[in-house]
Amino acid sequence: MMQPKVLNKHRMDNGVTLELMLPADLFWFQGHFPCQPILPGVTQLHWVMEYARQELALAGEFGGFDVLKFQQPLLPDQRVTLTLHWLAEKNKLTFSYQVGDRQASNGKINLC
Repeated sequence: MMQPKVLNKHRMDNGVTLELMLPADLFWFQGHFPCQPILPGVTQLHWVMEYARQELALAGEFGGFDVLKFQQPLLPDQRVTLTLHWLAEKNKLTFSYQVGDRQASNGKINLC
């Protein structure tokens, strides 16, 4: 399995919030790391771009990032909230992954 399970989504002006379940059998957990699997940061960024295209109809390509912070790992069988917000005037996409009330990662991506 390559994608998380989308449990719920809520659209807002210039953004969307997705409730995701990270099943333990996700491809991305295999071998990263054997003793304690965690979701790789590159996968988190890939999903941000993929959901931005699907849910916000953004056509731009990844052009780097201004901010990227990983505060806590995302683990198998966690329920995660992904929030995306499009800043059209700056051509930037902000994102945040949360587990409960704790921020797991966030960033600001430049699109080109």
